Amino acid sequence: MARVPLLVAALTAAVVFGAVMVLSEGEEVDLERAPSASAGLQVFNRMGCGSCHRLAAAGSTGPVGPNLDERLESYTARSLKARITAPVVGSAMPGDFDERMSDAELDALVAFLLASGTGARPE
Repeated sequence: MARVPLLVAALTAAVVFGAVMVLSEGEEVDLERAPSASAGLQVFNRMGCGSCHRLAAAGSTGPVGPNLDERLESYTARSLKARITAPVVGSAMPGDFDERMSDAELDALVAFLLASGTGARPE
């Protein structure tokens, strides 16, 4: 029985990942029309998150930052936004993401991350 939620999460992530892969890497996302989780994957890739973080839904294997597959379920949208825009002092996380992405991009990124994390809570 414990495998069913994991399978559902994996299938959801695969659909999101597949839908976004049709976009070219440098192409801008129309955040008004694109599903926020799909747009979020593009933001994840454009911001270089996968170079540091492991996240199966993004196909990333970054060895530097925390493994997001193991950490996301402990976050809410609010706490995840705070962690991204005001990282812990002394961590390797860039401190300028709030300047490098719009509020809509941050919302899309957080939606994608929460959808990717098994058991993650929206608020």
